[in-house]
Amino acid sequence: MNARLRSLVAATLSTGFLLGFSVNASADSTEDIVHALVAKGILTEEEGNLLMRGRAGEREAAEKKAKSNPTLEVGKKGLVVKGADGDFSIKLGGRMHADYTNHSGASDLPDTNQPINGTQIRRGRIALSGTVYKDFDYMIEADFANDATSVKDLFLVYHGFKAPLELTAGHQKHAMSMEIQESSNDIMFTERSLVSALTVPFFDRAIGVNLKGFGENWNVQSGIYGDSMGNSANNANNNEGKGYAIRGTWAPILEKDKVLHIGANYGVRKAGDLAANAANGNPPRFRYRSTGMSELELVDVTLNDFEEVKTGILEVAGMYGPLSFQSEFAKSDVSRNTNSDVDFTAWYAQVGYSLTGESRTYKGSDGEFKRLSPEKPFSLEKGTWGAWEIAGRYDSIDLEDGIVAGGEAKRMSVSLNWYLNDDVRVLAGYSKTFDLDGGAGALRNADGSYADDIDVYTVRAQWAF
Repeated sequence: MNARLRSLVAATLSTGFLLGFSVNASADSTEDIVHALVAKGILTEEEGNLLMRGRAGEREAAEKKAKSNPTLEVGKKGLVVKGADGDFSIKLGGRMHADYTNHSGASDLPDTNQPINGTQIRRGRIALSGTVYKDFDYMIEADFANDATSVKDLFLVYHGFKAPLELTAGHQKHAMSMEIQESSNDIMFTERSLVSALTVPFFDRAIGVNLKGFGENWNVQSGIYGDSMGNSANNANNNEGKGYAIRGTWAPILEKDKVLHIGANYGVRKAGDLAANAANGNPPRFRYRSTGMSELELVDVTLNDFEEVKTGILEVAGMYGPLSFQSEFAKSDVSRNTNSDVDFTAWYAQVGYSLTGESRTYKGSDGEFKRLSPEKPFSLEKGTWGAWEIAGRYDSIDLEDGIVAGGEAKRMSVSLNWYLNDDVRVLAGYSKTFDLDGGAGALRNADGSYADDIDVYTVRAQWAF
């Protein structure tokens, strides 16, 4: 074969081999073909070697390029993009809680104190989270519900220590209360317990620094915090308030479907310079609304001479197969500038049972429960119906001490929860608040008596990923 013809064949074969074979094509098959062409004299040995070197270089370049490309995952955890080396990632998530609520037992209250019934997008959030340079995690979450925008989480976490430690800086939850730590996506009721009247106004989110040490079945974390991002004091040339908190949990029993959890918390919040002595950007007010959208206060007291609050909480929780329970007792000691100090208490005990046999997920390094994951997600095509859970709770609060009359209340709640899949669930709940007494003026009937009880019916449709 003359040189021109061999060059034409070589060029044609080279193009065919390099374009026709993918990166994953068999290298042995390519070598066999080239060796056969050399043996038949169609290609010289030199031309064959050139083809093989070109093929090897092309394959190496393609493999290197593939390794440098990011990966894209779409699933139950949302949209996740990861760098090739795993040192960088970004996840797009979100949640929607669409609620319907209706009250009964409040018909004798004045028109100005009637609760609000109807529908509401309780939470509508978009979240970005991920990793940068392997040792740093970040979270950015904003809420767009109720035609308003607020930042919930905005923080950076460093976990590059040799020891199991995490350092978090930014707008975050205080190291306080199992119920506060648990996401609203995971709790078994549409509303948190009456204990939240003592904790949320002072120990929810704030700008601060938190250090956490942890193991498989324990964690201890503590932080110092300023006020929340919504604190108006920052725009009024006033010094903001400050506080600190510590939480420790331990699970002496931690198996796949058996858990025993104990925990303790202590937090202090001091007032800022605002005239109303705001605490964490909020008025020094202890209160609990019947629902998130209602203005009806079941208990309520504002202490304008507030100086600081010290709150201690004990936790006990556990799980045995499909059965789980959880309880907290909280006591707040409030120091005042011009009047005597006062003490308030609240507690709850709740139990949940999976009718379809699944167990809740418990994370020992955080000391908290996650929502159920159905073994057979809902599908009409497959005839599967997800997971079903029933839950009950009893809680109580006392905002009465001396001349301070914020009210007392007890409540029973039940909820039937349907987990269609890992991201979608529906909650149907009923609660009865009773033994209402004290200074919660919103609950006074026209004749001066207190409402006998307040019944609330709720339904929530939720997706979260």
